[in-house]
Amino acid sequence: MSQLDTQTLLRRLPLRLVYIGLALAICLPPLVSAYNENLHQRDGIHVPCSFFDTVNVTGDPHFPNGSYLHDGTMIPSQLIGTYDYIYTDLVRRVEVESHVRACICKLKPCINICCPWGASYSTNESACVNNTNYAWPQPLLNVTMPDETLKAVNIFTEFAVQSFRPCEFMFSLQPELGSYDDWKLFENGTLLRVFDMVYLPKSEFCFHPTVANETTDIMYIINPANCNYDTDYSTIKTINAYAMLFSIPFMILTIVVYLSIPELRNQHGKSLVCYLIGLIIGYSLLAMSSLQLDAYSSLAFCKSLGYVAYYFFMAAFFWLSVISFDLWHNFRGTRGINRFQEKKRFLVYSLYAWGIPVPFLIFTWYAQEIADIPDYWKPGIGGGEYCWLDMRTWSAMVYFFGPIVLIIMANSIMFVLTAMKIHKVQREMARIMAREDSTKNLRTEKDKFGLFLRLFMVMGVTWSMEIFSYFVGADRGWAKIFYISDICNAIQGFLIFMLFVMKKKVKHLITNRYSSTRDSSNQRQSQYSTKTTSSSVGNLTLSAAGPAERPLMMPTERTTSLRN
Repeated sequence: MSQLDTQTLLRRLPLRLVYIGLALAICLPPLVSAYNENLHQRDGIHVPCSFFDTVNVTGDPHFPNGSYLHDGTMIPSQLIGTYDYIYTDLVRRVEVESHVRACICKLKPCINICCPWGASYSTNESACVNNTNYAWPQPLLNVTMPDETLKAVNIFTEFAVQSFRPCEFMFSLQPELGSYDDWKLFENGTLLRVFDMVYLPKSEFCFHPTVANETTDIMYIINPANCNYDTDYSTIKTINAYAMLFSIPFMILTIVVYLSIPELRNQHGKSLVCYLIGLIIGYSLLAMSSLQLDAYSSLAFCKSLGYVAYYFFMAAFFWLSVISFDLWHNFRGTRGINRFQEKKRFLVYSLYAWGIPVPFLIFTWYAQEIADIPDYWKPGIGGGEYCWLDMRTWSAMVYFFGPIVLIIMANSIMFVLTAMKIHKVQREMARIMAREDSTKNLRTEKDKFGLFLRLFMVMGVTWSMEIFSYFVGADRGWAKIFYISDICNAIQGFLIFMLFVMKKKVKHLITNRYSSTRDSSNQRQSQYSTKTTSSSVGNLTLSAAGPAERPLMMPTERTTSLRN
């Protein structure tokens, strides 16, 4: 890198750091919030264990040595404490009168039942109510042993049973309705959710009775209910949706600037505009789905929303590949493209970027609506729970993230090849006395490469992090870390605006464009004023000629007057 390039980079560095700092200021709060979400686990320092490892033993038999007997388990005094609060779920802490609780989970594995045995949760009343409608099941569950064999056990004898509903919104796993809901319970009280291979601690699920047959021989069986993280983490989901809506005006401003300034209406500028159009429509529809603005609408509308969003997101990525390919193609040495050839090339690019997503859309629609494949491999668009792709399964990798990975890899390869070509040309020009036009051409191409570098950093990196987030989505700890990348991806429009519009060169072009428009307006006004003045002068000339003719008439008038 030359000394001039180094000085330019150092001069621009503070401004870039301001942009990065502003982006981090927007992105970091969700991560901090996610971290603070775990602080409710810290109980008072004078209690022997976390609230979630205890049972209320206030009414249980107790002995002079301070121990308590609960459901056949003797709990020593060192595991007994006084608590002045309870948790109604994993988050909400409520202050109550002091009562005695025992750390029974320190002595034997614990499991949760959603309501006291014999009661079920009423969504209408948001409380547990006694249920006598049907025969209550035996408290038996199949436990997976270390050798993978199943053993039917009585939960009240093999486990310490807690009555606790972890979350306000939960969904049941019912394997009798389909293998998709299979689950395994282990000796330590951990639950394996088979469809995404997630191990859930006891604090994230509870057992409850579910109706096994709604037509004949109605009976209850015991199944686990999971915390509905789509609802529990709705705050992050809502923030993400509003971040996308926040990005849209900045994308629109970027489009207006690039279409208004002739110097920016080149091949790359028009490709950037098309990329932003795809993102605007995709973000708008995805935000609508996330904010449930389509709730209670028809299924057809929900599916249409999902398929249209899918098409425009795919089109945006293909426009990203157009930008990288065109830049790489220009650096291969092709020169002298006239305006007609440029228009023809842009037409080819448009057919490619807007046309290739159509087969992907048809394939996705066929897999969801017609293909006889397991639900696990269906895209999930409008499948009942989602208007967008179902991100809980690996199907999203087939229909969405897989093609994106290939595009990002191709873009990365072309980026490296272009960088190598620039380096080679710089070395050649350093050895010889370069002509002024050659230096100008290289500077132009380097500016284009800088554009692609910013695109690669803002779009490629953020979308790559989105893919990583998808891969670790089942891990709650990692998922919280990737909230920051999700938010940064959502505010992509703002980042693009700061990098592509607020840079010095573009602001200078905007100023010149505004000055030119203002000068043209003043010139037209001046021409109009000149024309008006000329007309006025002409009228004044005619008016001046009038009095010059009057003296010829005055004698006659006077004569006439004298005759009277």
